[in-house]
Amino acid sequence: MAANNEKSKEKSEATTEEKKREKIKGYKKLIDRLKKERDELEDEINRDYREARRYVRSHPEEGVLIGFVGGIALGYILGKLGRK
Repeated sequence: MAANNEKSKEKSEATTEEKKREKIKGYKKLIDRLKKERDELEDEINRDYREARRYVRSHPEEGVLIGFVGGIALGYILGKLGRK
């Protein structure tokens, strides 16, 4: 009977270790997928940033006007929220 208990205990430990390894593999796959997604997102943001800089350099008046109007709108919204 003691031998059966030892065998079942060893078996449960082996399955527990196997489950841990499977979880680790799953986490590694998830981390790799997240790294890939991060790299793609970083590339997209960098492209958009470069495009925006090129646009502002070729149209400086519009860039200043958009910034000015955006600042007024933001100030108005924050002013309304600050009164409450």
